[in-house]
Amino acid sequence: MRLPALRAALLLSAACASQSTFAHDHAVLRGRLVFADHEKPVVRVLDLDSGEVTHSFAVPKANPGFAGIEGGRFVAIKTGDEAGTVRILDSGLSYETHGDHVDVEKGPVRLTDLVLTGERPAHVISGHGQLAVFFDGIRPWEGKSSAKALLVAIDDLGKAGPAVTEWPSPGPQHGIVVPLGAQRWLTSVPNPAYVRGDDRKASSRPDGFEIQQQDKGTWRRLASFNDPAKADASCKLYHGHAAAGGRHVFGCAEGEGGGMLVLSQDKGRFSARKLAYPDDRRISAIKARAGAKFMVANYGKAAPYDALLRVDPAAQSLSASDVLPVPGGQPACQFELSGNGRRLANLTPDGKLRIYEIAPAWKELASFEAVPAFDCQYGARTPTPSLAVIGGNAFVSDPLNGRIREYSLDSLKQGLDLPVEGKPANLAGSDAG
Repeated sequence: MRLPALRAALLLSAACASQSTFAHDHAVLRGRLVFADHEKPVVRVLDLDSGEVTHSFAVPKANPGFAGIEGGRFVAIKTGDEAGTVRILDSGLSYETHGDHVDVEKGPVRLTDLVLTGERPAHVISGHGQLAVFFDGIRPWEGKSSAKALLVAIDDLGKAGPAVTEWPSPGPQHGIVVPLGAQRWLTSVPNPAYVRGDDRKASSRPDGFEIQQQDKGTWRRLASFNDPAKADASCKLYHGHAAAGGRHVFGCAEGEGGGMLVLSQDKGRFSARKLAYPDDRRISAIKARAGAKFMVANYGKAAPYDALLRVDPAAQSLSASDVLPVPGGQPACQFELSGNGRRLANLTPDGKLRIYEIAPAWKELASFEAVPAFDCQYGARTPTPSLAVIGGNAFVSDPLNGRIREYSLDSLKQGLDLPVEGKPANLAGSDAG
């Protein structure tokens, strides 16, 4: 790290520590940030208190994908190798809430021994103390597929030889398994036309769901939301899921019978309804935070999605006021909610990081020239910056200049601007939320 940047980082860290000590009689540590490199097969860990990279772990390929896991301690790494390997990084972080603040404890950082493998790892979902990693399987016309989900208790991830349960998918699909608690799981149902393989234009996205009860290695269906004739019991061309406040929201197709499927559970009984889109567009990714009224999704007719949609899962309908067009008709690209769910950070291809207030109405609060302009389309050959939000702070990687920058969603000011080795790309926040 260059001296001026280090001095700035240490001054900021000291200032934060001083304020925390005055308010809470002890310094509140800030935690760690996990990031990948665009060119080198390595995952690094940045200490946000010292501004230094403290750990590096070799992986099979450059710039693997990350998925945060409930609780903030563990990060799933989709390594991108031919075996479809998913590894678990233990960030060593633990959290203790004290009402007005959260204490962060730093334990050892390590890459755990757990190795999950399968064909085409995709959606990684955690909740209710459980982790579910879904493997899509290969396309049916390429050979026999073995789509599945592997399930692990989060508390066991740091232990030697944790028990892993397999849910075998009825067929290949770009599917999902969602923990619901009490050994109940939501599982997606494959599109029959795709499974047959006789129509290569058939979508791999599922069209419905089932609720399964797991009991000593057996699976029992409790409820089905897989009737294409019923709008409130299906989710054609599913993609995008978030959960908060006891409700699960799934992005389904646009058009007649389309919208978002809102699943609720009351005293063990499951019910679902459709929440229509405000117009003829749809979502494909949605974000939520515990305790927040609103979720936020990308919104458009097809990729690239060029708007953001505010979603109240309890609402009877949505309106044009819930839609925020991305400036310049750009793709929504990357977006994340603040820890309390009241503000949104949006990183767009023009290199700007915009901070929005979500309610009572969409309002741009700040805009930063965060990184050089970039291509955020899937499969882009050029380095793509990444956005992660930890609590009230947004972090943006700048692979071209080898830096990671921080922006406060509360004060609307820039914080750390740290040089790091290589070309930092994908970020994974370690967030207790």
